[in-house]
Amino acid sequence: MGILSEIWSSISQNRFRTAMTGFAVAWGIFILVVLLGASNGLQNGIQDTYGSKASNAVEVNAGWTQLAYKGLPKDRQLFFTLRDVNMVRVLPEIEYFSAVVQTGGTLNYGTAYTTVRVLGVEAEYQQILRKHVEAGRFLNANDDTERNKVCVLDQRTIEELGNQDLLGKYIHVGDVPFLVVGICANGDRWEGASVHIPLSTCMAIFATDRHINKMVMTTIGADLKQPKASSRQRPWERPPSPFEQKLRDILSPFMQFDPSDDGALWVRSQSERVEETNGVMNAIRLFVLIIGICTLISGAVGVSNIMLVSVRERTKEFGIRKAIGAPPRVILLTVVGESVLITALFGYIGMFVGIGIMEFINSILPPDGDFPFRNPTVDIPVVSIATFILIIVGVVAGAIPAVRAMRIKPIEALNYEK
Repeated sequence: MGILSEIWSSISQNRFRTAMTGFAVAWGIFILVVLLGASNGLQNGIQDTYGSKASNAVEVNAGWTQLAYKGLPKDRQLFFTLRDVNMVRVLPEIEYFSAVVQTGGTLNYGTAYTTVRVLGVEAEYQQILRKHVEAGRFLNANDDTERNKVCVLDQRTIEELGNQDLLGKYIHVGDVPFLVVGICANGDRWEGASVHIPLSTCMAIFATDRHINKMVMTTIGADLKQPKASSRQRPWERPPSPFEQKLRDILSPFMQFDPSDDGALWVRSQSERVEETNGVMNAIRLFVLIIGICTLISGAVGVSNIMLVSVRERTKEFGIRKAIGAPPRVILLTVVGESVLITALFGYIGMFVGIGIMEFINSILPPDGDFPFRNPTVDIPVVSIATFILIIVGVVAGAIPAVRAMRIKPIEALNYEK
C-alpha cells in the first residue's frame, strides 16, 4: 500500500503533465479499438451482402463465345436448355442442384404494385441458397411436376407491398395469379425484391424460348481449385479448375462451343469468394493492427520520456532513500508502477470511449440496408488482447527510467542540482 500511495502522490503532484502524457496512450488505444471495430463491421457487412449461400455452392452461367467452333462464328450468346441441365445434375459430384430462369415482372396485390425479379427455381434451390422460410413452406418437387401456380416471397417484396399479410393470398405476377405458399428471409443484398416460382411454371409462362439462365449447385468432392496462372498469363487468364473443365467438356458438343473457350461458361464457387474475402479482410486487419500498435508505441515513448523527466527530478530523493537502506526493487517498483498506472488508467479510458462509440454507431445503423457495414462492435478477446498490450506498454515505458533510477549513487544524488 505504501508504494501505491507514493505512486498516486507523484501523479497528483504533476496532474497536467500526467494528463497530457496519458492522452497519447488513450488516443492510441482508442484508435486501435475503433479501427478493429470498423474492420469487423466491414467484414460483417460483406458477409451479409453475399448472403448465407452454402460454402460449397457453385454457380454456372452461360456466357459469350470468344472462339469460333466448327464453322460457327465467335461472339455468340449461349443459353442452357433442359437437356444441358439434366446432363449436369447427374454428375457424381453434385449434392443439390437447381436450374434457374430469371426474368422481371410487375407484382401486384390489390392496389399495391412493385417491380420484382421473377426466379423460376427447383425445390433444392432452398438448400443451395439456404433460404430461411419464416412462414409457410418453400417450393417442392410436386409444384414443379404439376406446374403449380404457387410462389414464395421474400421480406423485401412484402415490405414493398406495404407489409401486408400475404401468406395464403393470391397475388398477380404480370397478369397471372399465384398463391403465396411461403415467406422467406432476404438473400443477397444485390437480389432486390424477388418472387420464387416453380421452374416448369416459369418456363411455360415467362420463358417460352426455353432458355435457362444459370445452374446453381452444391458439390461434394469436386476439385474447384484453379491452378495458378503461368508467367505468360495474366491473373484472370489462369486455367479453369478441373470441375469447370469437366463441365466444358460435357456441354461443349451440345452447346456448340470450344472446350478451351474461357467465355463460354462462367463458373463461380462460393468457396473462392469466401477465400478472396477472407484474404482482403486479413490484410485489412493486419493494416489496422500495424497502425494501432504504432500509435500505442508513440504513446509509450511519451510515457517513457515523462518518466525519465520524473526520475531526473527525483534524483536526490532516490539517492537519499538508497542511502538510508531502501532496496533497489522498491525504487524499481515505484517507477514501473507509476508508468503502468498512467498507461492502464488512460488506456482504459480510451478503450471504453472507443467501445462506446462503436456501440453507438451499431445502435443507429438500420437493421436492413444496402450499405455494407454491420455490427461494428469489438469482441471480448480483442478487449483482452488490448488490456494485455496496455500492461506491456506500461512495463516497457517504465523499464528504462526504472533502471536509471536504480543506478543512482547516493553520493552523486546528494550533490545533484536540478
